[in-house]
Amino acid sequence: MEKPYRPCVVAVIQNEEGLLLAGERADLTGSWQLPQGGIDPGETATVAVLRELHEEIGTSKLSILKHHAEWIRYNFPPEFAKGRMAEWAGQEQQWFLMKFDPGEVAHLELSEGEFSSLKWISPRELLEGIVHWKREAYQIGLSTFGLL
Repeated sequence: MEKPYRPCVVAVIQNEEGLLLAGERADLTGSWQLPQGGIDPGETATVAVLRELHEEIGTSKLSILKHHAEWIRYNFPPEFAKGRMAEWAGQEQQWFLMKFDPGEVAHLELSEGEFSSLKWISPRELLEGIVHWKREAYQIGLSTFGLL
């Protein structure tokens, strides 16, 4: 039987200069990505993205500018065949373009520790730095919002 794809959300948080908020994975130094995470059973994608942001960057005080509800998929690399993601072939994601509410910032100290640090980077820099097996999904997602 073929493995299913894990339903997820991705938050593309953009600032006034057009830069995107990327997080450095705490479990993999030097690996930067957008905030993302799974959609729990019974949860909508909108509820999931706000929950994930609270968990990953310490706040959910953001506004949704656009929601790309079509699934964007990527496959996990072979080394994922064992471990906590072993039941999934990869992830299928709904992407959200967002901005912080006025006066709000990330509060990494209030997060659950998935990211060790955050930085603002250009969409091109993000795409060039993402792990190879997520690159096509990032290209599609960022292009959907006109960021590439």
